[in-house]
Amino acid sequence: MLIFLDIETIPSQRPGAADLVKATIKPPATLKKPESIAAWWATDAAEAAGEAYLKQALDGGSRGEIVSIAATNGDGLEWVQCRGQGDSEAALLQAFFDAVEGWQVKESKQWPHTFPPDDHTAVAHNAAFDLGFLYRRAVVHGVRLPRWLRNAGPMGRAGQHYKCTMLAWAGFGKFVRLSELCDVLALPNPKDGMDGAGVYDAWLAGQREAIAAYNLQDAQAVASIWHKLQAVGAV
Repeated sequence: MLIFLDIETIPSQRPGAADLVKATIKPPATLKKPESIAAWWATDAAEAAGEAYLKQALDGGSRGEIVSIAATNGDGLEWVQCRGQGDSEAALLQAFFDAVEGWQVKESKQWPHTFPPDDHTAVAHNAAFDLGFLYRRAVVHGVRLPRWLRNAGPMGRAGQHYKCTMLAWAGFGKFVRLSELCDVLALPNPKDGMDGAGVYDAWLAGQREAIAAYNLQDAQAVASIWHKLQAVGAV
């Protein structure tokens, strides 16, 4: 079974995480004069520390965290959950893995001689990022990895262990945004009203339902792209 998924990520929520980042920043190497360095610390250091902290949401899961996960099988089954402030990331991961396992069990009962219980392939846009993030955060929290994610983790190969709509369109080493590809293929734009850069602020504002809806739209867009490519034999 193909599972089309998408995640939303935020910087580390560990106590003191932002202060730890602040302690690592340095003035630009281009600044040589003591007075220039002092001025940078006085006027620019706080902004630089804030930017460095926010970049944890894109670090692949070493410090950054997952705040929302959405998935669909492209055929009626959907799941999405956005955790609140103070809610467990580990619980979110486990709930997602359990939901996917439930889909597998249901399908294996419908077609017992067709699908083994753990037959599963993840599909995402920029899949190496999403799957690597899921893999690392599960390891950090000691959440047991399902076989489909264990195979699709950092050592997984696109096309063999997982599928990627970005690679299917742009090729290795190239990039195309999900919204751009939807526009090219005349599919609904999932970024209407929110984008990934706005997720953290929305989460701090308590907009969990809006984040979940946006997250699910991304997963649905991945499914739509895949099916359109599949219809013409492109994947």
